[in-house]
Amino acid sequence: MSWIQDNKVPAAILGVTGAGVIGLGVMLFNAWSAAAEAQETFDAVNASLANLNSAKIAPTPENLAAKHLMVKDYTDIANKMATVLYKLQPEPKPMTDTDFQAKVKARTLEVKKLGAGKLPAEFNLTFDQYVDNLPKANDKLKLTADQVATELSGYLDAVETVTTMLLQNGVSSIDMIERSELAAEKSGDKAASPNSQNQRGNEAASDQMITERRQLRLVLRLDQGVLQSILSKLASPSEMPYFTVVRLVRIENEVQVGPARVVLSASSTPGPGGEPGSDEASAPAAPTEAKPANKGEQPATRDSAVVLGNEGLRAYLEIDLVKFIDHSKTAAAAGSTR
Repeated sequence: MSWIQDNKVPAAILGVTGAGVIGLGVMLFNAWSAAAEAQETFDAVNASLANLNSAKIAPTPENLAAKHLMVKDYTDIANKMATVLYKLQPEPKPMTDTDFQAKVKARTLEVKKLGAGKLPAEFNLTFDQYVDNLPKANDKLKLTADQVATELSGYLDAVETVTTMLLQNGVSSIDMIERSELAAEKSGDKAASPNSQNQRGNEAASDQMITERRQLRLVLRLDQGVLQSILSKLASPSEMPYFTVVRLVRIENEVQVGPARVVLSASSTPGPGGEPGSDEASAPAAPTEAKPANKGEQPATRDSAVVLGNEGLRAYLEIDLVKFIDHSKTAAAAGSTR
């Protein structure tokens, strides 16, 4: 008799187990085949989408109309935003050229009184050329002298606001202050683009401009707390009525040499560099306040010194004074000239 006949129960168990293994293998093979097929389909669709995205749009009338509609929607949204932001910024009052010259002198005198000893020797709120000269008309932009003076008056207000804020926050000194020129200040030769090929493109793009960038460059001497306060107020809409963007900040410590590496004590006499017998220049370390000694007692030895945080800073700042343009007037002017 065979082994199966002699061991019917174990043989049955082995048979059922073998059938199950075979069935599970078939299921796994089918699942793997389906997954591979789905992966191939996904890759094919993904490649097709990539080709469609990279393909050029056909120049059909329908596609051109859709593009014009998208551009119009984008332009309308940008113009609405520009209109809202334009109304949020201070609007300069109309001013004549002679009134602007008098305003420069009066505002400069006020700021000099506030920042006595902290301003450059030649200081006129960056409008030095208008102390002795009047604003001129700009024929290229079709602006009269009074219109140029009005634009300069708004620019002067922004520069004065920033300068006053710096002085009120306790800067040690303003070593340098410069500003960029307005397009209305430039003559026809300077205002013209040096690249004649891009001239028409620049003029066409000017109709879509919603902002004018005015840059203010400063070199300040101050400490760390004052610098943090200034940067915070420049970014705060409640503290700064003008739209300001700090484009660049460069900070340089007044102390260029590191602190002493030894602890000052009564037994060590510091040299000129901060270390015993050192001849090299080093950062002056401010001692900590020692407790007053009682009568008959020796004064407490100095066992610590402030080595970081008390040094002054020399900071270079580039600040963008962003002016939003009244797009309704520029669009109307552009439409009238076409």
